[in-house]
Amino acid sequence: MGCDPRSLRKAAAMLNSRSAFVAIGLAVNGLVLVRGLVLMVALDYEGLGFVGLVQVAIASVGLMHFGVLNGGYRLLCHAGPRTQQRIADLAYTAFAAIGAALIIGAGTASFAMGDALHHFIAVFTVVGGLATLVRSWVHNELVAGQRLSAVNAINSGSTLASLAILLLLIPERPIAPPLLIAASAIVAQPILFVGLALLSGAAKRPRALRFSKIVARPILSAGFALFLTGLALQLIPLIERAYVSRTLGLEALGRLYLSILFIALFQIVPNLVQQVFLAPLVEVWRRRDTQALRRDMRRLTALITAYCAVVAGTLALLAEPLLAAVLPEYAPDLRWVYLTAPGLIAFALAGPFALRFNILIDYRWHLGAYGAGVLIAIAVFGATLLSNTPLSLDQVTLIRSFIWALMGLILMIGATRIAKSRPQLRLFPTRALLS
Repeated sequence: MGCDPRSLRKAAAMLNSRSAFVAIGLAVNGLVLVRGLVLMVALDYEGLGFVGLVQVAIASVGLMHFGVLNGGYRLLCHAGPRTQQRIADLAYTAFAAIGAALIIGAGTASFAMGDALHHFIAVFTVVGGLATLVRSWVHNELVAGQRLSAVNAINSGSTLASLAILLLLIPERPIAPPLLIAASAIVAQPILFVGLALLSGAAKRPRALRFSKIVARPILSAGFALFLTGLALQLIPLIERAYVSRTLGLEALGRLYLSILFIALFQIVPNLVQQVFLAPLVEVWRRRDTQALRRDMRRLTALITAYCAVVAGTLALLAEPLLAAVLPEYAPDLRWVYLTAPGLIAFALAGPFALRFNILIDYRWHLGAYGAGVLIAIAVFGATLLSNTPLSLDQVTLIRSFIWALMGLILMIGATRIAKSRPQLRLFPTRALLS
C-alpha cells in the first residue's frame, strides 16, 4: 500500500519544525552559557553564591502553580479553541491569586528578617518567580499548539534582550551595584518572554478572571500530582544551596556555580525535546496508533541517549582545555562538574521512559522517585547539621549526584513495570524482542 503524499509532507513539516525548535533551544542554551560566563567574570565567588541563591529561589516560586501548568498543558494538547480559552482564563486567575499571596508572604518574611540582603532576595524572588510561572504557562500553551516557530522567535528575542542588561557591568564603575544588574538580567528574561508573547498575539490573553469548577477539576486531576513531583525536584537544590550557604558560606556556594550552571544548561535540551514529543505522543495514544507511538518513543530515546553521549564526550575531552583558555581561574571548579555529571546523565536517560507516566497521567512513580530524593537530602544534610560535622563541597556534590542517579533508577523501574502491563507502550513489539 502506497503512502499518502500529503501525510508524508505533513510529517516532514512537523519533523522540520521540531528540529528547528530544538536547534533554537540549543542556541538559546548558548546565550545562557554566555550569561553565566559574564557573571563569572564580573562577580567574585561570594557574588556568584548570592546569584545561585536568587536563581533557586525564583525557580522554587515558579513552581507554585498547584498543578495548573501541568494539568492545563496536558488538556491543551487536545482541547478545542473554546476550551483552550477557558483553560487560559482559569490559569491567569490562578496566577493572580498566587501573585497576591506571594507579595504578602514575601513582604512579611523580609520585614520580619529586617536584613537588606533578604529584602533584596524577596523582591527578586517574587517578581522573577511570578514571571517565570507565567512564562512557563505561555511556553506550554505555544508548544501544545505546536506553534514552535513563535516559541523560537520569542525565546531568542527575550534572551538576547536580557543579556543586553549585562552590558551595564562593562564600565569600571557601573551605574548600579553588580549584584543588582546580575539579578535584573535573570529576572528580565521571563518578563520579556511573557510581554512579547502576549503583545504579539502568539499566546492567548485572558478574557476574564474567573474560576470554573468544570474546567478546574480535570486540570487539577491531571496536574496536581505532577506539581508535587516538580516541587519535590526543586526542593533538592534548594536544600543543598541553603545548607552550603549556611555551613560553608556564600563563597563556597559560589565555587559550585560552575556545576550549577552546567546542570541548568544540561537540562535545557532534554526538557525541550520531551516537550516537543509529549503533545504528539498524547495524540497518537488517544488515537490508539501503537506504531506511531513506538516510533516517536524510539526517536525520543535515541535523541536523549545521543545527547548524553555527546555531553559526556565533551566533558571528558574538551571541558578542561576550553575552560583553561577562557576562564583559567575557574578550572579547579570543574571537579564538581565531573562529580555531578554521572548522576545527572543517569537521570536524563530515564526521562524518555518516564514520559509514559505523562501519557497515562499516572505520576505515582514520579512521586516515589522525587520524594525519595527529598527525604535523602533532608536526612543527610539535617543529620550533619545536628551533629555539627559539616560536609565538604566534594561530599555535597556526590550526594547530589547520587540522588539524581537514584531518582533515575526508580523512574526506570516504574517505566518498565508500566510497559509490562501496557504492551503498546513498549519501544518494540514483543515479537521483535523475542526474535
